[in-house]
Amino acid sequence: MVPAAAGSPAPDTAPARPEKLRLANIRKRFGAGGPFLYGAFGAADAMYAPVVSRFHTYAVPVSAAAQGYMAAVMALPAWNEWRDAARRETWVLPHDEVDWPEVLRE
Repeated sequence: MVPAAAGSPAPDTAPARPEKLRLANIRKRFGAGGPFLYGAFGAADAMYAPVVSRFHTYAVPVSAAAQGYMAAVMALPAWNEWRDAARRETWVLPHDEVDWPEVLRE
């Protein structure tokens, strides 16, 4: 998780509410057979990895079930490969980086 800069306001998590509700609903309806959205890992989990990343990075408060799901996704070897590859990137789009030029790392 990237810590907020000293004196900066906490991020507004209201825009994440629809995604949080969608995640909780999918897990409740289909996820009984395992820790992922539909039980076993599948394409939906790969598509939700960026959402998990954003929720983790910005410390969006989520339910206990969503925390379990996020932990399962972030424990995947592919997650670590993806995160590590992103950290090795050398290019930056300053207008897309809220903490530029001092890009914070986890």
